[in-house]
Amino acid sequence: MVLMICRVSIADEAPTKSAHRTPAAAQQLEPAQLKFFEERIRPVLAENCYSCHSTEAKSVKGGLLLDSRDGILTGGDSGPSLIEKNPKDSLLLQAMRHESLEMPPEKKLPDNVLADFETWIQSGAPDPRVGGTVRTKSSIDVEKGREFWSFRPISRPTIPTTGEDWVKNEIDHFVAKAHQNAFSAQTDVTRDKPSPGHSLVAGDANSDALIRRLTFALTGLPPTPEEQSQFAHAMADNPDTALKDAVDRLLASPRYGERWGRHWLDVARYAESTGGGRSLMLPDAWRFRDYVIQSFNDDKPFDQLIREHLAGDLLPATSDAQRDEQITGVGYLMLGAINYEEQDKEQLRMDVVDEQIDSMGRSFLGMTLGCCRCHDHKFDPIPTTDYYALAGIFRSTKSLTPGNVSGFVTAPMRTGFDKSAVQQWNARNTELEQRIAALKSSTSGTTDRPGAPMLAELDGVLVDDSDAILEGVWTASKFQQPFLGEGYHHCGQPRRGLSATYEVMLPEKGEYAVRMVINHADSRSENVPVLVVHADGESIVSANQKLKPPEDGVFVELGRFRFEPGQQARVVVKASEASPGYVIVDAIQFLPVALMPSLVNTTTTATGQSDPVQEKEELRKLEEERKTHARSKPEVPMVMCVEDESKPEDWHVHVRGEIRNLGPRVPRGFITAATPASGGNDSGHRASTSASGRRELAEWVASPQNPLTARVYVNRIWSQLIGEGLVRTPDNFGETGERPTHPELLDYLASRFINEGWSTKKLIRHICTSRTFRLSPAGSESPMKSDPDNRLLTRAFRRRLDAEAVRDSLLQISGDLDLSIHAGRTIAKLSTYDNEYRHASYPLNARSVFVPSFRNTMLDLFEIFDGANPNLVTGKRTRSTRPAQALYMLNSPFVIEQAKHAAREFLKSEHFDGEKAEVSIQIAWRICVSREPTSEEINAALSVVGEEPKSADAWAEVFHALFASVDFRYLD
Repeated sequence: MVLMICRVSIADEAPTKSAHRTPAAAQQLEPAQLKFFEERIRPVLAENCYSCHSTEAKSVKGGLLLDSRDGILTGGDSGPSLIEKNPKDSLLLQAMRHESLEMPPEKKLPDNVLADFETWIQSGAPDPRVGGTVRTKSSIDVEKGREFWSFRPISRPTIPTTGEDWVKNEIDHFVAKAHQNAFSAQTDVTRDKPSPGHSLVAGDANSDALIRRLTFALTGLPPTPEEQSQFAHAMADNPDTALKDAVDRLLASPRYGERWGRHWLDVARYAESTGGGRSLMLPDAWRFRDYVIQSFNDDKPFDQLIREHLAGDLLPATSDAQRDEQITGVGYLMLGAINYEEQDKEQLRMDVVDEQIDSMGRSFLGMTLGCCRCHDHKFDPIPTTDYYALAGIFRSTKSLTPGNVSGFVTAPMRTGFDKSAVQQWNARNTELEQRIAALKSSTSGTTDRPGAPMLAELDGVLVDDSDAILEGVWTASKFQQPFLGEGYHHCGQPRRGLSATYEVMLPEKGEYAVRMVINHADSRSENVPVLVVHADGESIVSANQKLKPPEDGVFVELGRFRFEPGQQARVVVKASEASPGYVIVDAIQFLPVALMPSLVNTTTTATGQSDPVQEKEELRKLEEERKTHARSKPEVPMVMCVEDESKPEDWHVHVRGEIRNLGPRVPRGFITAATPASGGNDSGHRASTSASGRRELAEWVASPQNPLTARVYVNRIWSQLIGEGLVRTPDNFGETGERPTHPELLDYLASRFINEGWSTKKLIRHICTSRTFRLSPAGSESPMKSDPDNRLLTRAFRRRLDAEAVRDSLLQISGDLDLSIHAGRTIAKLSTYDNEYRHASYPLNARSVFVPSFRNTMLDLFEIFDGANPNLVTGKRTRSTRPAQALYMLNSPFVIEQAKHAAREFLKSEHFDGEKAEVSIQIAWRICVSREPTSEEINAALSVVGEEPKSADAWAEVFHALFASVDFRYLD
């Protein structure tokens, strides 16, 4: 019965595949294959093999070259070193396993590396290399590269005059002109030339198909029967006005941001876990998701979104809310798939930098930059030096925190919590800690260490070195007095990347004396820079650790500064910048200037002496109270972000991409070919040396003069609305990508987009109100017989719904969709790792964009219907047509359950007519597929519900059949 109701057979599902000629090596690689090779294969070969088996080796051993695909397949004296899809018989893998030859001879590579090579060979050894290894001196002609279409400046073309009534706006003029040009060039048209107008293209879609297409495009949900009826009546009166009103209504809906936010999250490779090794949870990543959704609902200018993604932490803010929004946006840089368990920390650091460069290039510029880590780009005018100019920017950005398993940078938010509650908690916590410390000191009768003050004398807030964030290699010591706590840390020379950061939330606003413990000695540094971050900005002061501190001989005052409540006070000892000598770090004290030093009272007897028994009891009570108090600590929300390193610097070229094979330094900067030459030089593509350069990078990417950014973004929007991009490789605007089908239209849209303030909603409105958007997919109505791939846009593309739209539609029709869940953490189980997370154990009936997104686990429906791979920048999802999709809709317990819920909801609704089954059937079709049923479909449905029109089981069969139909999954 299910298949009888379907108007279109499963055999009709397959969309037409497009064809495009690209260079052979590039044509064989999917983005995931290229990423795997560049990250897992090439670096291993470069580090372990190229010294003996490359065209740059002094003496090629065994006649074997491994620095090109031809070389690795041809092999050397022993024959072919690799057999595609046959790792067992591949000599290369045998040698790496030390089964026959032993390569590299000095060590056997780790098992995980061997597993990567086995996977690579089994998949056919996809390899983009077509020549030898990289030359450290680039031979790329940048000026010639600027002549490539995507690197040319954007200029607003003249709108063609077609003289056709068919057009509705400027877009249609460009499309119609292409139709006319193509038709006039055709030689296989067997009938007379048609009259000007829409006879060159398919007719308009009917109102039912158009409102369904539009509603799914803008909100990802199906239109209700009422919305269909209202749109049909409006179209009968005035089609242009009806379409504009519908577009405006849908753009104003909060569902719009959820839909288009999901598109951008695909590009931003959003997930809530890291991937790689044991996949760490990213417990605050959801803030970025909500930020993106809200940005689209607010129609945030796209150039501002770029700035926030790349440098949100560096942008000025007029309010705490704006600061939080911008710092949330820069979390974009930390969403990549990273193995934080990597023990080679320099390797990890460069892996993060590489991921950030590659993602930024694909997201905003449509450029593949990752391969430039090892060599000049093989196809595009991007030398390795450009890659390391960007690497200097991202190496000057702090993304990681130290540890055996490294962490990622976070920052406290300034809004979204009760600040007064936090202040009260901190004040009480400080009071308890001071009283406990005083009692411990009193009962022991000693100070912490000889020469150190009694803890009871230490008012204010103290942060010991044991609680500081120590970067670099520090040595713990208790050798020299005085010191507080368990000891102190010191570092000698040479020192690089060493610092100690003290952070604390002060309980009250006001002026504080910031004091530093110094156990002086002649061997110490006499100039240690210390950064103090306070309410009025940042101050750099110097501490002389050779001199004995005045007054108490323990503390030296660094200065007096104002702090605000809820603001994190920060002191950074910049050991790397200190003068020669040992640098020591111990406690930092924040002492309120208005507070006179005083001892905390202890319990005394009638004679005025301390009572040890009573003191111990009071100490026990206080410690118990502190434990209870700790459990009531208000949560200060945190956000993933980055921050500038304290000492930004240019970085070296890594020869062949090897971590420790450093070449010359490259000034920090941008992509030279994408920067218009100024006065015969390329100075405009360099960043300043005063900071990391991220803010300048963001301004360069978001500049109207950047030839790539606006083109790439408007093409993404066009692709989502029309079905294919004007450039059909939305993440690749380089030589190996496709050329634009309508280059003048692309530049027109890009220039208009910039001139209209980078407004996404205005761009969408302009495209959706064009005649091109309204076309029917019925290709037989068009005489353009030589356009099988619809490159001339003679008709609409028939498209399958994406995974989220399928799931959300099922939930909406069943009545189970919970639209009240529209923000916030939706992970049902928080832990350190997500490897054991099971979606089925924590069902969530929110929209799919709010379903927890993990790199190791995915909903079955998302896998079957080609959900985005969060490990990659995904501007265009895979559009497979597989039997598994139809079988899932027929057999999935989730789909069957939603059909039952839909039937129960339908029988209770005003749509159901218990007396006229045929009317109810018509409404059911409207709800599910937005059209009237055919007579055959009505008869098929009546055969199921006719005798028992109020049977929930019978109607469940009808809804299940509709869910399983092709019409439910596809848009006309």
